[in-house]
Amino acid sequence: MRELFFLALAFARISLGSFAGGLSSIALIYHEIVLNYQWLTSGEFEQMISLAQMSPGPIAVNAATYVGKKLGGFPGAVIATVAIVATPLILLLILLLIIKILPIGQTTKQNAKLSLRPGVAALLTTSTLRLFSSTLNRPIYLLLAPLAFFLLLNTRINKRPSLGIITCGLLAALTAFFANIICR
Repeated sequence: MRELFFLALAFARISLGSFAGGLSSIALIYHEIVLNYQWLTSGEFEQMISLAQMSPGPIAVNAATYVGKKLGGFPGAVIATVAIVATPLILLLILLLIIKILPIGQTTKQNAKLSLRPGVAALLTTSTLRLFSSTLNRPIYLLLAPLAFFLLLNTRINKRPSLGIITCGLLAALTAFFANIICR
């Protein structure tokens, strides 16, 4: 029961800081899940993010469901998912009530939006560096990334994202297979 409470608390905090979207939430998820609570290792986190990105739906919701299921089974998955979805909805309702009660001008609203930009930039940069640093441990991916980018720009693969995912997955599997043979 105690672990379910901390699971809800962790994902509520993640959702409150994820105002920039899915990619920015990766840094917050890493901080809470790997560093703060140590529910996952860095390797497990990378696998979870890969699964969350490939699954339909927002990354943070998929990650919450995954971690919740891993820690608390079905109840954990439900609690973590509800915490990450309900927290910003409740905050939004409170903000809407405040805006309705207090007369806030258009300039103030615009300034509030502009003040979020540095935080969004920091979260996106942190998430990008976190994902890129995991790539440095596997040099073959540094070779695959430009190849995938080239295929994306110079072929019609960008018209069918599923074909791009399958192609890159097959390239990664082939390179891992040949790397295994060469390293033996």
